[in-house]
Amino acid sequence: MNLLFQSTLDYVGKNNVHPIGLLALGSAAIAICTVRRLHVPVVMLALAAFIPSAQRIVLAGADFNFVRALVLVGIVRIALRSEWTWIRWNGVDTCVALGALARVVCFPIVRGSVDDLIAGIGANFEIVGAYLLVRCCIRDLAGARNLTIFAAAIACTALPFFVLENVTGRNLFALFGGVPEITWVREGRVRCRGALDHAILAGCFFVAWLPLWIGLTISRVGKERRIGFAGIFAAVIIVACCASSTPVVALLLGAGVWVFFPLRSQLRLIYVLLIVLACILHFVMQAPIWHLISRIDLVGGSTGHHRYRLIDAAIDRFPEWWMIGTGSTAHWGWGLYDVTNQFVLEAVKGGLWALLAICGVFVFGYAVVGRELVRLAALRIETSRNRAWSSLARVSADEAFVFGLGAALCTQMAIFLAVSYFGQTTVVWQFLVALAACMVQWSADARRSRQSRVAVVPSRSRATRLTVQGTTGTR
Repeated sequence: MNLLFQSTLDYVGKNNVHPIGLLALGSAAIAICTVRRLHVPVVMLALAAFIPSAQRIVLAGADFNFVRALVLVGIVRIALRSEWTWIRWNGVDTCVALGALARVVCFPIVRGSVDDLIAGIGANFEIVGAYLLVRCCIRDLAGARNLTIFAAAIACTALPFFVLENVTGRNLFALFGGVPEITWVREGRVRCRGALDHAILAGCFFVAWLPLWIGLTISRVGKERRIGFAGIFAAVIIVACCASSTPVVALLLGAGVWVFFPLRSQLRLIYVLLIVLACILHFVMQAPIWHLISRIDLVGGSTGHHRYRLIDAAIDRFPEWWMIGTGSTAHWGWGLYDVTNQFVLEAVKGGLWALLAICGVFVFGYAVVGRELVRLAALRIETSRNRAWSSLARVSADEAFVFGLGAALCTQMAIFLAVSYFGQTTVVWQFLVALAACMVQWSADARRSRQSRVAVVPSRSRATRLTVQGTTGTR
């Protein structure tokens, strides 16, 4: 269940267009070209949630699933409207670009196949394109909050399909192809997947937004709070229908991280303490700390031991993959051809460079969340001193949303230890990364604006005092 597995899917490289799917793609393409800028990512997220990746158009050997086709339309829009000019390059952008470059270059070299080069270019075009759509279209915290609100609406719309699949054992999205009509059952539990490629990915697709929806519920704005509660309810039910341990752990972690919200001004200290604790556990335990993954089985039938062995084998075989990755992991051990770990997958497909790139995304993401929380805390103190209570409520809501983005990144880090993304689920990950990159930019703009006000106001006050003194002396 990983990106290497895509090459074995029977629908890859074949035209497969259902009339309803074609209508959805056409409507989405028109919407991409006509809607307001901040609604462009919403259109793509909706298409990814309801149209399986088996729906695709193949032209002269170029394989376009519907998400990839929509990315192409979005990039044309961005180019024609010059919406890319807003971007100022930052560390997150660098990590995303280096990761894509490493995957495109290294994997075809180690496999020695032109087909792998073409497939890599297509897959990374989709990944970077989805990232660019959010990067160019979301320019402030209000835009990011708007995307989160619509994500909750999409989850609520998808909820009845998951409940129906769980009750009947039949997947209505099977008419598009790519998902089985009769839903798989494991340990007596129906593993619903909706339009997604796997039950685990289906749960992760929606639970990824849970920390941000919790941030909306903490908001003092009534409408946002109600939407946040609706999104949380939908995510919990969908995760229950998926019957997979990874989404359940992600849900618990995404909610549990909020315990640290009252301590948000001490996040750096918390990071250090958690790293120290992990190091202590690693040396105190009889097995490595990543052996804890093998003990997780919340719904029965989980393969935690496989995930532990995969990490262990990747560390032992570092000399094999560090430069340009490796062509296969089948020889690492029994069943280890299945790379159910995003970090290991990045190493396999792009060597150490791709692994460092994805780690850099998390480092820069956590850093900007911390800086933005510090800025908002200072603004909250200043606002409370001025007794601007209406503005204070909005600042507090902004703090909750920013913390929610940090919690969402933390949730993704935990998910990546147990699963590797492919299909439409990669869209959600790129959206969250792009939100972090956007925050780097608007946070820097806000700090510069604040510094300018602080520098200008005293000089004006001094000029005013001199004018008053001169006028008094004349009199």
